[in-house]
Amino acid sequence: MNFKKKIIAYSVAFMGCVCGLANAESQSLIAFENQATPPESGKSDESQLLRAQIKARESTQIASEMAGLINQLKIKDGERFKAGQILVGFNCSLEGAQLSKAKATLDKKTKTHEVNQKLENLKSISTLQLDVSRTEQEEATAEVQVAQAILERCVIRAPFSGKVVDVTARAYQSVRPGDPLMEIINESDLEVEFIAPSKMLPRLKSGNSLTVRLMETNNSYHAKIIRLGGKVDPVSQTIKVYAAITDSNAEVLPGMSGSIELAPAK
Repeated sequence: MNFKKKIIAYSVAFMGCVCGLANAESQSLIAFENQATPPESGKSDESQLLRAQIKARESTQIASEMAGLINQLKIKDGERFKAGQILVGFNCSLEGAQLSKAKATLDKKTKTHEVNQKLENLKSISTLQLDVSRTEQEEATAEVQVAQAILERCVIRAPFSGKVVDVTARAYQSVRPGDPLMEIINESDLEVEFIAPSKMLPRLKSGNSLTVRLMETNNSYHAKIIRLGGKVDPVSQTIKVYAAITDSNAEVLPGMSGSIELAPAK
């Protein structure tokens, strides 16, 4: 009997330990849940941080339109240029010769047609012969235009004033059509791009003021919203917003990033 009593006593003690551990685990779980759920701070979701990035409104990747050998590429990464300035030049001696040949052919066809016109006035040539000479002159004119268009591709001019941000080609390098040569931007025409929750749309009107604080300069700049993205993303429920810095922004460069602070709602 003493043995049975000991067994019963041990069983009761074991059950008590199990219940105690379960109760402690339950209390710990409740405490963890209370800690994981922050108390209401009284701030709305509109106080969340909006990340911004500076981008150039005008930027493009210059690529080769023809197969050829680069013989002019003096501009370097970081250098500025003017609109219409030659950025890349190709060795186009063959294309130049083809243009000269086309012009010579046009000159010959033009003179032949002029003579035929005089003969037609004298009734010494048929109307068919006159029409054929006129058609040949028109064909020669078209050949000159084609040769000129090909020769124009031998130089690539800047479509706008700006700065080179990357040069991937080298002088005396042979390239094929579509090969990238350099990337250029207009660093004087910048805009701020950020993504905002769509529920903030009532505050994201064109012309509304905001403040941009850039990490790289550690300065704040005044800006105004200039436009919104074309649609609300249905998954993230966000929309792209674009703004322009109204302060003097000589130190602001494309690629800089920071945060957005919207003006208080009216």
